[in-house]
Amino acid sequence: MGEDILRIEWNGGVHIEYDDVKVVLDPKRNSVDGSVFFVTHGHFDHSAAFRMKNVKKYSSKETLEIVSNFFSVKDSFPLNLKEKTAIGEVEVIPHNSGHVLGSFEYEVRAPEGTILYTGDFNTEKTKTMKPAEPVHCDVLIVEATFGSPNFVFPGIDEISEDMVKWARSVLKRGRIPVFRTDPLGNAQEIIHIFNECGFPVITHRRVTLMNKVYERHGYSLEYIDEWSSEAEAIKQRGGFVYVSPKNAKISDVRFEDALVSGWALWSRRTGFPLSDHADFPRIIRFVEECDPKIVLTCHGGRFNETLARYVERKMHIRAYPIDLIPTRFRKEKR
Repeated sequence: MGEDILRIEWNGGVHIEYDDVKVVLDPKRNSVDGSVFFVTHGHFDHSAAFRMKNVKKYSSKETLEIVSNFFSVKDSFPLNLKEKTAIGEVEVIPHNSGHVLGSFEYEVRAPEGTILYTGDFNTEKTKTMKPAEPVHCDVLIVEATFGSPNFVFPGIDEISEDMVKWARSVLKRGRIPVFRTDPLGNAQEIIHIFNECGFPVITHRRVTLMNKVYERHGYSLEYIDEWSSEAEAIKQRGGFVYVSPKNAKISDVRFEDALVSGWALWSRRTGFPLSDHADFPRIIRFVEECDPKIVLTCHGGRFNETLARYVERKMHIRAYPIDLIPTRFRKEKR
């Protein structure tokens, strides 16, 4: 039998151990030992567990549908919001993370304490997502993608207005505005923005693939797939916007592109800081709302240390990057 204490460490993913149970969250490799695996969402950098064979994997049904386009989902099980999964004395409970379709954060309860792992999360209501849900916990494992005070995003209405204004100016010059972004998440936000103002939207085939999953789950998106006959006719006459993956090759000389990402704040090219991640002030507010005793930062590279230092110095909560040292936690006895 293991020691009755919560153990948390980074080993190509978040590992939480209690007694003989090891819960692994968002493993980055497909060769990780664990009792059971939980995936927060369908982006490739969080869904490597689906490449693993003969292990139990859990996620939302939407995430399973998204990753089934790329991986086998054998030995995978769908979860509903707030549905408890018991593994020995450990319970895992999914909550909305506000990131993309089907994205979860996971509350891990054990007799010695409660851990919340956010995965990628967003605390603001967007065109397609409800905000992430704060959960009171002992240990908060929080993403630090934009964990620097330099990242403060404008509101979505302001960003939307800027995007539409830029698109109009490009179209007036006889060119085609191209928005380069993630096919899952931001792409559907962009489509929604331009649906609201009546612009025709043509989507790259990889964006279309994700659109169809959104549609099957009740989202209304008006777009035209780039390979359709309708798209060919619209391309000839112009007057549309094109939504493309960031790294896709596009050859039409009329195209004029802009990056849509939180990283656009730092980009020298044309861009718009529409993001499905929380910016720095929203991360800090989320930490306050969860009221943890320990904060572990992850997924932020050098910003893991930046965010942890701020939390410790300004908020007086013990904080450090999750990959710095293994963490052991036990509730104080009264």
